[in-house]
Amino acid sequence: MLLKHFFFLFSVINYLNAFIPARIIDFLIEKADGSLKDQFGEVSHSYTHEEIIRQGVIRSTVKYFSEQKDLAYLKLNLSQIEKYFNLRALYKLIYNRTFCKTDLDEIIFKDLQPSVASVDFDSDTKDMPYAHFDANTFRESNLRVMNMTKKVLESIRSRKFERAREISGKVLHTIQDFYSHSNWIEMGNHDKINKAIGTVAFDKFKFASKSDNITCVANCTIKEIKCNKMISTMISLLKNLRKTNINCPIKYFKCKGNIVTNDRLVTGYYVDQKLPDGTSASKPADSLMCSHGGLLDSDSFRPVQGGINKDTGYYLFSPHAHLHQTAAKLAIKHTEYFFDQIRAEIGDDDFSKFVRIIMQDLIELIQKNLVFY
Repeated sequence: MLLKHFFFLFSVINYLNAFIPARIIDFLIEKADGSLKDQFGEVSHSYTHEEIIRQGVIRSTVKYFSEQKDLAYLKLNLSQIEKYFNLRALYKLIYNRTFCKTDLDEIIFKDLQPSVASVDFDSDTKDMPYAHFDANTFRESNLRVMNMTKKVLESIRSRKFERAREISGKVLHTIQDFYSHSNWIEMGNHDKINKAIGTVAFDKFKFASKSDNITCVANCTIKEIKCNKMISTMISLLKNLRKTNINCPIKYFKCKGNIVTNDRLVTGYYVDQKLPDGTSASKPADSLMCSHGGLLDSDSFRPVQGGINKDTGYYLFSPHAHLHQTAAKLAIKHTEYFFDQIRAEIGDDDFSKFVRIIMQDLIELIQKNLVFY
């Protein structure tokens, strides 16, 4: 049974190039052997795209409530916004109802979270660098954000709110990946989001390109995990799924200070990525460019070895795992900023419809036979 769990885990991760579902990892590791957390190089809790989008949209919603004149008496404390993450408690405070149904919870679960996760599974985007700010495709990735944000606004103005939420999740995946895939944080931006993303101003930044002969050095420590029978079998099964260099013992990288071009933006290359026209976007063989890195990025074992992604709090999957928390917090801030900007464009009335900031009294719904228990 444990082998099936692990095979499922690595089958899922096989498709991922982003914030990895850490709860699944934690569950399976604890089922097998809690000590594996240390072997896998855990340094912190890992955030997923789903967690990030939930926190971001709720933060923006709390800000919306705090700026409504008729709710000013509540004095919502934006400096302690995390205490409002329980939406039922928040709506109870605002609407003075003990039993209420929050539509925002529903649209997060049914619309935003599936959409933000879909980018890693959709055949059109899972291996396309523009969807992930990979392979130094900064201008192309930014153009994707610009075009998709425009579609969000067009959909809202056409009263196609569900479609707008679907597109929002997909574009936010790309924005969130900027913080875990690029060297924005390593450039010293630990508390600052890049508000130029999604605008023409983004093109004013300096970007690494194929003309750069070197963006990373092999300033990484190689870690090893000894293989028992279960892990050996898992590796054999995994090799049938994807071309990979995984062998026993399992090797992975712990990297610090391996980016040498912090005067410009850099992202890593991930194995087997392709441009929309089918052209390979693999790491150039004749230059020392940064890899995305992680267990399934076989290119990270080619010069220059290592990687720079901050997708998880595990070094097994993220060579810069020590910066994962920072990347996740910036991604949450930018998600909040995205919804704030949408609200500024469309106004409060349409924003309330877009994220369905409405409350329904459960007792009234039951009386109207709209809710059944």
